[in-house]
Amino acid sequence: MRGYGQYCPIALGAEVFAERWTPIILRNVFVGCHRFGEILEGAPGLSRSVLAQRLRRLERDGVVERERRGRAVEYHLTDCGMELIEVCMALGVWGARWREVPPEYLDPYLALWMLSRLIDPATLPRRRIVVRFDLTDGSRPDRYWLLLARSGNEVCAQPPGFDDDGIVTVDTGWLVRWYSGTVSLAAAQRAGGMTVVAPPWLVRELAGWGRLSPFADVLPARRATAAGAGG
Repeated sequence: MRGYGQYCPIALGAEVFAERWTPIILRNVFVGCHRFGEILEGAPGLSRSVLAQRLRRLERDGVVERERRGRAVEYHLTDCGMELIEVCMALGVWGARWREVPPEYLDPYLALWMLSRLIDPATLPRRRIVVRFDLTDGSRPDRYWLLLARSGNEVCAQPPGFDDDGIVTVDTGWLVRWYSGTVSLAAAQRAGGMTVVAPPWLVRELAGWGRLSPFADVLPARRATAAGAGG
C-alpha cells in the first residue's frame, strides 16, 4: 500500500489499518486464530497470497509476531497489535450502530464460525456438544454442525460423526440476528424465526451464546432515533 506522505497520526495509522483485509485478519487473530489456515477460514474471499503479504506487512510494522511451535508457525498480536484491536472494536461499534447489512452479505457459515470462536470451550457443560443447524432459505450447503469440545470448536459442513445434541431450524437472516445479539433466542422462537429441538440445558446454552457478540448491546441508530421519537 502506498503511503499518504503525511506526518498526521491518522494518516500514519491508516497506512497500517486501512489496507484491505487487514482489520479482518486482526479480528481473526484476536479471537484465537493463530495459524495461517485458521485465519484464512474466517475470511472467505481472502486469497492465500494476499494473506501471506498482509501478515508480512503486519510483522514488519510490529503489529503481529511470528512464532514457531515445532513444525507449525503461529501469529500473535504484540502490545502494539492489542492496542490496534481497540481501533477494530471501535470500528465495529460504529458499524453496528450506523451500517445496515445488505442481504447478500449474510453468510451462515461465517456467523457460526464467529460463534464457535466466541464460545469458550472451558465453559461447556459437557465434554462435547453437537448442534445441527438446518437452513430453510435455499443456502448451499443447507446444513451445518457446530461441534464444540474442550479440545477446540469447529464448524462442519458434513456430519462430524457424533450424535446431535440439538437441532436448530432457521433461515440465514434470523441466524445472523440471533448470533449478533440483535434478537434473543426466545424472541426469535416466538416470532417463528427459529425452531429449536433440544433438551432444556442446551436451550439455556443457546440463549447465552446469542449474547456473546461484543456488539450485542449496540443499538442501531435508526432504532435509537425511533425510540427517542416515541418517548
